[in-house]
Amino acid sequence: MSWADPFWYPHTVSIRNAHPSGGMGTGYDVARTVKAEVKDEQRLIRAASGSEVVSSSSVTVPIGEHVPVGSLVTVWPGKTRAREAVVLAVSADENGIDDLDSFLVLFLK
Repeated sequence: MSWADPFWYPHTVSIRNAHPSGGMGTGYDVARTVKAEVKDEQRLIRAASGSEVVSSSSVTVPIGEHVPVGSLVTVWPGKTRAREAVVLAVSADENGIDDLDSFLVLFLK
């Protein structure tokens, strides 16, 4: 079994990492394309601020990706339903076992 198999990450997303710019607000890095699994589903989550918010999509990416809260993710790029959304929260699932993949789940606004 290979975690590079498209079965596990059948979609691609575009990610622009957020980085603080002091008094100038938030800046964003250049977009990069990442293998992912996208699920459009509404879910009540706890955001990084501690408040409860509704997430419209969850995006699973390999654990090696660095995606800070506040980053911008474009789901379904190139399709009519493409949209860019802010990352509200990030959850890590580190399995530490060779047979299981470790991954991040990005909860989008």
